Amino acid sequence: MNERIEFNEKGKDILDFIDIYGMLKCEHVEKFFPRSRRVLNYLIRSQRLYKSPDKAYISAVMNSRPDKCLIAALGVLADVIGKVQSYARATAPAQISFFTYSGDYYEIVYVGYGMEAMITASIETQLAMTQRSGCTGTIKRMVIVEEKNQMTRLSIPGITRFALIQPDGSLSYFKGS
Repeated sequence: MNERIEFNEKGKDILDFIDIYGMLKCEHVEKFFPRSRRVLNYLIRSQRLYKSPDKAYISAVMNSRPDKCLIAALGVLADVIGKVQSYARATAPAQISFFTYSGDYYEIVYVGYGMEAMITASIETQLAMTQRSGCTGTIKRMVIVEEKNQMTRLSIPGITRFALIQPDGSLSYFKGS
């Protein structure tokens, strides 16, 4: 009976995750939900979840399209998930925010090519507003860019890492400022 309860709980966790984020890359399933292949296969067979036509993504809606910014942010989160205590969707311009086990607070921000000035201004506005409200916590940021030269055009405080997204969706990491 205990195994059945665990199976159902894992299924609920996967469905809740997909409900919040909309879609997940198949290659990241094991990182977010270890040892869940049986549960995932059941959810797909029972049509509670669907694989994309190219079999690269899983979502709750048949033939949905991936949000490249959120998928990239989930890729970054998947790469550091072992250090993450809790995570959630973030307030724009960030995609995801998370706390590490060591107590650090991070935001994952996607910066499309040509959007450097707008994202920088948006973050500066947020910082000014939070400082006026008395919040003084340090925010660390992992920033996803589409081209390497964007890294030098960003003046966002707290960047610890840059993630360069490749055409195939894979990520390469570079130390931040």
